[in-house]
Amino acid sequence: MKFAILHHGGCQGRFHYRIDASGKSHLDMSESEPGEHAACLGIQLEGNADVTAPNAAQLTALRKLLLALKSRYPHIQIGGHRQIRGAATTCPGKTFPLTSIRDWAGSELIIERDAALQDLVDRQYRP
Repeated sequence: MKFAILHHGGCQGRFHYRIDASGKSHLDMSESEPGEHAACLGIQLEGNADVTAPNAAQLTALRKLLLALKSRYPHIQIGGHRQIRGAATTCPGKTFPLTSIRDWAGSELIIERDAALQDLVDRQYRP
C-alpha cells in the first residue's frame, strides 16, 4: 500500500476502515480489496467534518489505526482525499485537523511505531 487516504462521513464510497463517533474502528472491507483509490487504504471518520470536527475519541482511534498500518506498511503515506490529484472536494472536511495529523505522522508516529516494535522484541526475550 502506498497511501492511507482520510475521508469524512460526508464523502461517499468504499472504504476499508470506518471510525464511528464513539471512537471504535471497524474493518468494512479487506485491505486486499480495491477501494476508491488504487494502491490506497481508505479510512472514513463518521460525521461531516465540513461542519463539525472529529471528536477526541475518533482522533485517538485514528492515530492507533495509523500506527498499526505504519507497522504493517512502513512506507505508507498519509493524506486527505482533497490532496489526490484531480479531486475537487474538501474531504476529509474543512474542520478536519489534517495538518496536525500529517505532522504527527511525519514525526511522532515513527517514534511510536519504533517503540512498539522494540517492546515486541523485548517481550520475546524477557524471562
